[in-house]
Amino acid sequence: MNNFRALVSFPLIALLAASGCEKTNDVPRLRDEVLATTKDYQERVDELQHRADEAARRANTLPRDALNSADAQRVFRQALGKIGEARRHLQQAQAAVKSDSVEELEKLLDSVRERVEAEVVETTSEISAVESWIGTVEHRQGAAGAPPAAPAPATGDAPPVPPETAAPVR
Repeated sequence: MNNFRALVSFPLIALLAASGCEKTNDVPRLRDEVLATTKDYQERVDELQHRADEAARRANTLPRDALNSADAQRVFRQALGKIGEARRHLQQAQAAVKSDSVEELEKLLDSVRERVEAEVVETTSEISAVESWIGTVEHRQGAAGAPPAAPAPATGDAPPVPPETAAPVR
């Protein structure tokens, strides 16, 4: 009876041990993760492109000498260049996702996250700076065309608002 148990339990133990050592196939999960990550970054890059297009549209409505800043134009060109680089990196990642190597897919995922994230952060900053420059010029133009501000009341002994009608200070 003892030999029978040993004979039956040995294959069962060997089968359990072998199945416990098997490594699950992470390739499909990693492929899905790379594709989801590239999709998320693609949406962010598309939004940056939309902001850049809107900034260009606004800048084109300004007189040519209004921005008078080579810096704004240089920063805008850099932002457009980084948008193009991010798009290329995302396309390369989508093409490389066919790999069957877990290590290669992990490197690809890390590369996408590092490179494209850096490009997105830098581009966001650059487009924000250009939008700020444009907004400043638009504000100055609006102020130049606005009617002059009303003169300040005389600061004699009488307060501008009678004390009984003034709102309490909190």
